[in-house]
Amino acid sequence: MKKRKIKDFIALYAPEDEEKLVLIQSGTSADKTFLDTFWTAHTHALAMADATTGQVISGPCYLSWPLTDKDQEAGEYSKRFAKGKVYRVKARSWKGDALSEPRWYVTEVLEEIVPCPALEKIWAEYTKPVVLEDEVLGTLTLDREMSFFHGTCRWMEKQVQILLDVDMENKASWTRVRNVMKQLVADQESWDKSLRAMAAQKLTTLSNEWLADNDQIDRDPKKDPITEEEFARRIQLTEFSVSPGGRFTAWYEDDDMFWGHVITVDGTLKKGPIDADMQG
Repeated sequence: MKKRKIKDFIALYAPEDEEKLVLIQSGTSADKTFLDTFWTAHTHALAMADATTGQVISGPCYLSWPLTDKDQEAGEYSKRFAKGKVYRVKARSWKGDALSEPRWYVTEVLEEIVPCPALEKIWAEYTKPVVLEDEVLGTLTLDREMSFFHGTCRWMEKQVQILLDVDMENKASWTRVRNVMKQLVADQESWDKSLRAMAAQKLTTLSNEWLADNDQIDRDPKKDPITEEEFARRIQLTEFSVSPGGRFTAWYEDDDMFWGHVITVDGTLKKGPIDADMQG
């Protein structure tokens, strides 16, 4: 198979440079492309504007450029753009079929931190706190960069953290994850019992093996092993997370049964608890 070269990357884009203003949304990263043959750096722009008029001409865009191995090792590419800043760049448009997110090859940065009222207004709106007041879950605050709402709720007489992952562009997902969490809270006694039972069923034997192998714990060999009932009672719920698709994870502290690791139990409202694992 023919080895791809940087020129093959460049060939994907129009041959002419265009001057644009770009509002950087995220940090810059790099990975191998074209069958793992060379590096490209990439970042996202929240919006793009005409370099002459300052008028917004595009929403979110994918910006990338090729790197040599030396460039990648030096790491300077990661400092090319700063989140929330506007840059004047030379860039080439994608030649292929239309994509859900426009792609541009950045050939040169002409000017850093350029004034552009239209893009600055977009950034101010983007960074404005989004807070939802829910009658069951209380105050939920949106972390735009991580795409989740976070807050706390009352669970079995204790406060636990909740993280609700959402699709930023689909507000229906905001409602869906809230409804999942509210249903868990509404029937929390039953869920608390079944989630703990799943964790105990899956992990009690393993916890006894861990404790038996831990030379740092002076465990009486005559002492009875941990039972499933004890395991279920000892783990301490700290957090719930819910995915946009409705799957949820309960996060527990292990009460040192795994030397301080985290225990997770996954499930859905329809299927109930599905699996449990020890992590970290």
